[in-house]
Amino acid sequence: MKHKAISLLLLCLLFVAVFDPSDKIAHMKVPLFAAVWALTAMNYCLRRCISTVPLSLLMYVIGFTFLIPLWSICWYFSQNGALDGYDGFNYLKGYLFLTLCIPLALEKIDLVPMLSYVLTIQAALASFVYVITSNNPVALAFVYGFGSEYGVFSMSDRTYGETHISQPYFVTSPLMVIPISYFTFKCFVSKGRKRILYLLLLILNVMGMFRSGTRNNMIASVVTLLLVWLWYSRRRVLLACSIVMLVAAVAFIQRSTIQAMMSPDDVSNAVKIHFIRDYILLLSEPKTFLLGQGLGAAFNSTERGYVTISEITYMDLLRSYGVLFGVPMLLGLLYPLRRLANHRWKSVHFLYLGYAVYLYLCTANPLLVSSSGMLVFSIVLAQTFSVSQVPKVATKLAEA
Repeated sequence: MKHKAISLLLLCLLFVAVFDPSDKIAHMKVPLFAAVWALTAMNYCLRRCISTVPLSLLMYVIGFTFLIPLWSICWYFSQNGALDGYDGFNYLKGYLFLTLCIPLALEKIDLVPMLSYVLTIQAALASFVYVITSNNPVALAFVYGFGSEYGVFSMSDRTYGETHISQPYFVTSPLMVIPISYFTFKCFVSKGRKRILYLLLLILNVMGMFRSGTRNNMIASVVTLLLVWLWYSRRRVLLACSIVMLVAAVAFIQRSTIQAMMSPDDVSNAVKIHFIRDYILLLSEPKTFLLGQGLGAAFNSTERGYVTISEITYMDLLRSYGVLFGVPMLLGLLYPLRRLANHRWKSVHFLYLGYAVYLYLCTANPLLVSSSGMLVFSIVLAQTFSVSQVPKVATKLAEA
């Protein structure tokens, strides 16, 4: 019963992480996080320590979640860092959510299906919001106000060349690569009506992510599907050639739109370029390059003035931690991908493929270091350090 109770709490936490990422609506992130840990600790004690957490996972969590971030915070204050307006402790709260991989490992809970269905609801909402706001200024104003006030989503309005895109952008929409990879895989291992169901869910998630209107999300929604499909296909050469031809045809037809998307004159691109230049200038200082400015330290950016974080996530990690600790943090993020080299884990390779695309999305999105982003990272880590037997697929992988 306690195992089911923990799963229920985790489900509630997933809903909050996806639909209330800023924790401004229900303020339930921290209470649910604490409840999961309290029930897990109680369950662990009652079982008299039958289950254990892999030592490698504990070392990973201690280093990634506590030692390096806390050292960085201490380094910030040792450099006469001001407490007023300091955001380091808020970012540390996000890192703490990574510790949920320990309850997941102890209870042997696989949250991937649960997360996939929760995000499918978000995908359906994205289409619903698009429909009700199209040609309806009153609904658009209400939805825009609600999304902006609570930090759930924004109404994206973008123009690339002659292509105009006005779509709802959910803050946690990059996480949809997980259900896309999951349902693509389920299409391979299912038959009959189940396959049709998973195909419909897959299409819904691709459409939901595509509707966000951002270039990276639109690209990632299609790339994730094709990548997982190619990975499990038994006709890889034929499929790869077909994909290349399809991509080339789309690129030729939409060449003007793609050129506009990649143009440095695009407002979003211009902001990112300025941020990159700012980081290069900051990291040119030897002490910052080696040890960083400290987690949560503010810097004077060209485009936005003083900020403590930007969309250029990985360069921001180097700015915060320096090369000495930033590189280990980056390698820690990439560590789960080593599972892709192990054929025995092929039945869960879809998760790591989705995670790889998620890491790509985070190159220009700070979601990774938030509590919602770390919650997803904890799901991947729990699977990576699993001490259970290699998962088996119940049915034979279908041919593409």
